[in-house]
Amino acid sequence: MKARAALVLAGLLSAVPAGVRAAAPCADHLFTVERSKNANVVVYDAKRDASGELDPAGPVEEYWILNADQGQRQELSRVERERAYGVDVAPGLETKTFVLTFKAQKKRAFTVRMHDGCPEVLTRIHGHEAVLSRIYVKSKEGGLMPRVESIELFGHDAATGETVKEKFAP
Repeated sequence: MKARAALVLAGLLSAVPAGVRAAAPCADHLFTVERSKNANVVVYDAKRDASGELDPAGPVEEYWILNADQGQRQELSRVERERAYGVDVAPGLETKTFVLTFKAQKKRAFTVRMHDGCPEVLTRIHGHEAVLSRIYVKSKEGGLMPRVESIELFGHDAATGETVKEKFAP
């Protein structure tokens, strides 16, 4: 009986035009920064206004998830926000887009935008216009500040959906 009900439901859904179906809600999660130092990650989420668009007063928020501890959320310290993992966000060239740059690495710009009702971050990854999902930072600890040895960007090609990645030295 359950199998028959599932077939009937599938048939009904296939009869509804794709544009009429309710879209699955999307998360405000943009990407993470993972590090070789420990399992803690910095999470970057989109902030939206009451209309569901990116909040022009502050479209991105960043915070720690302390996976090396008990997985709790913790705000970045002032030094982390101003020197390492904090971001600068400015209005983009296109309407309702924003340009994001890291305080620690201003060489590469990222575009924050809404696409099909969901927030995403675009950048070039290995020559492809790509939606960023994750950054991995390999560093050597010691001294006053760790030394970054390499950075890897992970995402998917914005046009084809193909997985892309790029590794480089800062």
